[in-house]
Amino acid sequence: MEKTLVTNIIKCADWGYPISELELRMFVKYHLDQIGCNVKRFKNNYPGMDWVKSFLKRHKDRISQRMCQNIKRSRAAVSKNIINEYFDNLSQTLEGVPSSNIINYDETNLSDDPGRKKVICKRGAKYPERVMNQSKSATSVMFAASADGQLLPPYVIYKSAHLYDTWTEGGPPGTRYNRSPSDWIDGQLFLEWYTKIIIPYCRRLNGKKVIIGDNLSSHLSNEVIRLSEKHSIDFIFLPPNSTHLTQPLDVAFFRPLKGAWRNVLENWKICSRNGKMAASINKDCFPSLLKNTLCKLVTKNGENIKAGFEKTGIYPLNRNRVLNMLPPDTENDNSSINDISLVSENLNTFLKESRYGTPDTTKKQRKKRLKVQPGKSIKGNDFNISESEDDPGEENFNEADTPVDNEMIVNEAKEDQQSSSSNSINVGQMSNIIIKNNIKEGTWVVVKYGETKKLYFVKIIQILQKGELYEGSFTRSSNFSSSYNDETKDPIYIFPDIIDFYTFKLDAIVMIVPPPKSLRRGRM
Repeated sequence: MEKTLVTNIIKCADWGYPISELELRMFVKYHLDQIGCNVKRFKNNYPGMDWVKSFLKRHKDRISQRMCQNIKRSRAAVSKNIINEYFDNLSQTLEGVPSSNIINYDETNLSDDPGRKKVICKRGAKYPERVMNQSKSATSVMFAASADGQLLPPYVIYKSAHLYDTWTEGGPPGTRYNRSPSDWIDGQLFLEWYTKIIIPYCRRLNGKKVIIGDNLSSHLSNEVIRLSEKHSIDFIFLPPNSTHLTQPLDVAFFRPLKGAWRNVLENWKICSRNGKMAASINKDCFPSLLKNTLCKLVTKNGENIKAGFEKTGIYPLNRNRVLNMLPPDTENDNSSINDISLVSENLNTFLKESRYGTPDTTKKQRKKRLKVQPGKSIKGNDFNISESEDDPGEENFNEADTPVDNEMIVNEAKEDQQSSSSNSINVGQMSNIIIKNNIKEGTWVVVKYGETKKLYFVKIIQILQKGELYEGSFTRSSNFSSSYNDETKDPIYIFPDIIDFYTFKLDAIVMIVPPPKSLRRGRM
């Protein structure tokens, strides 16, 4: 019976549902009650902690206790079919490419919190405390490394509206610095990083180059594609939700990086006069702290970076390194018949459904926003409902971003029509004349995008399929503001410096509008 129990414990752990000591005791009681067996040494067939310890000791060659980490269900849904398809394509792309020409990039953040640490205190003290300033702030850094162990210069992104000279001094050689309101990289920053970091490195290499990174829409634009073709660079996107298995920097580099960063940060806060008094990391100190971290982290010949490429099966190419980290396929298992009989079919079905989920046939109900006056109650018949203002899509926009005001767009289009009818299209007839012949590169349109079908102001960047698929630059209204014309008293709208590139179909276009006269900031 214990061998059967051990096999089931291993099976549950392989599928991402390991059991605890309490669950083990409950499972034993349930099993004994079901088969009608009464064990006298157990009170009501419920084993104690002593039995659990002896059970683990008897089978220490097969099972042991370990600390676990939680992963999202979307990550757990990555199956062997997805990984095999990824490696089928990867093997063709990497054929004949040397390790120096295979580059992986990823973005992470370095926080202001050095974390908890063991300290010397009075015996019996329950809650020892340490005085050390910290905050929840963090600085984003884009890293890139090649499969031969070489770390490319970092790209630091401060959360700020401006960039100062003291924030760029004393960092690692070749480091580039930028700033953004969100502290994370967007389409414009990614293009700047690609131009200043990747292109200079690839120019020194001969033959085909391969860039491997996350499957994010902001990482690929029309300009990035053109630069890649010009310098013989191929882009490879990792399977969605699989970076914990397939991203070399994520697998073997970022964890020791953040460990070294916490040590450097702690020494700075304890030993440095500026660090002791600072409420958070001074941005003019960040470059030198980053330099000290990388000096301690990067081992001789970049062994930790090479280990990341090897563990993810990219170089040397070995898909089994990733497949072995996924749950075993019991249907194709070559174990003996006796071993297979130990695991019930119901348990296999339950574990598969729990990890990969079952198809959801229910239609998701859309939320509606109620327009009510502050302080006034409502009832079912006296409110107006409008569409929810959720962000379009699930991952395309940041939660802090809100779409451009549609009413402003339409009013502006009508004003432009009255002033220049030759350059505009009648708004009332818009739905009848949006055809492929009217849309060219540089045309401004209003698009219904995402599940919520909110309206966005878009400039056509590229026609991917004539009359079917388009790529556009979406305006976002974070930090949206307006002023007024001194003479006409009309509002002057100011758009942000943020650009997002997305693709959409013809049927998503609501209307064609003239280029806005009120566009004062942000190049589209």
